[in-house]
Amino acid sequence: MARFINKMDAKGRIFIPAKLRDQIGSPMFVTLNQDKGYLSIYSNDRFQGIVEQFSKIPMTNPKIRHARRQIIGEALECDMDGQGRISVSSELWNRIGAAPSDEICIYQIEKDVLEICTKKYYDAVSETAEQESIDLDGYEITGL
Repeated sequence: MARFINKMDAKGRIFIPAKLRDQIGSPMFVTLNQDKGYLSIYSNDRFQGIVEQFSKIPMTNPKIRHARRQIIGEALECDMDGQGRISVSSELWNRIGAAPSDEICIYQIEKDVLEICTKKYYDAVSETAEQESIDLDGYEITGL
């Protein structure tokens, strides 16, 4: 897993590092993340699995309806161009405060999931996080 930094171009495109292209595949889906300031990029298979899971949950819960609109309804299907770039809509970029020429951090979270945020947001969050310890109490994560 890794973090990469690339600049968004004037057309709202970002370069997906070669190391990640084969793993995420094309098409991919870009949508809102559960955390403020981030977008998620899912492989086609992963995103279809998310859609299927949502379809099995009764829509009587307003929180589920909201989450479905935010995650599925805002999703944008993207294909990589010949240079490994994807074009993200200005609406999604605006949701995380990104503008052309901004540096964008790309995180590989899992083999088929990426998260992106602006470098400015990353720096602000990192500054706060440096003052806090990483609390994993209650989780069985070993080997750290």
